[in-house]
Amino acid sequence: MNPGMIYIYAGKIEEWTEKWKEEKHRESICGRLLLIRGLQDLGWGEFFGSLKDPQSLLDVLESRIKKETWGKPYLVCSPQVYFNISHSGGYGVCAISSQPCGVDIQEIRPVKSRRMISRTMNQEEQKQILKAEDSIREFIKLWTYKESCIKLSGEGLQRELKELPAPGCHRFFWLKEDLAGCVASTDSFNLEIRQPEPRKIS
Repeated sequence: MNPGMIYIYAGKIEEWTEKWKEEKHRESICGRLLLIRGLQDLGWGEFFGSLKDPQSLLDVLESRIKKETWGKPYLVCSPQVYFNISHSGGYGVCAISSQPCGVDIQEIRPVKSRRMISRTMNQEEQKQILKAEDSIREFIKLWTYKESCIKLSGEGLQRELKELPAPGCHRFFWLKEDLAGCVASTDSFNLEIRQPEPRKIS
């Protein structure tokens, strides 16, 4: 894994979880499978030995994941590997890095009420949304920024969304036209997005 890099592994939930059609939490399974694929690609395949069956790989991964005080997951055996998972709009993503990171993706869809904007955005951000050519897209983009910051800190919704401290660095990205994303980290980074085929997981 290259220092200063954050890798985003992305895939369609339906394609990555075809084996788990009857499961309720396919989004979480997709995120875990993307994490496994990323670990294999980036030099941490020894976690899984010679296992190839996806369910066995998931079982091993689960045995190595613990949660911090506010619920942020980490690899108990390799604290130098950081990851974060998000899903929306039929896609799952997993950010993997050698530095702390938080990732969020959100499908572009109408905002239910203007109160949502005033409750979550500070005055400057509200002006930015109003001035934007597409205010809904701008709101969703800023929402992914806030979520990625929260997930970076691991504090969940304990933080006031209007007054989040800025991360060391963040980058916006689009998986497709109606699917916005943001990655945040404590330090500057380069971003690489990978969308591997699910059949190549092992």
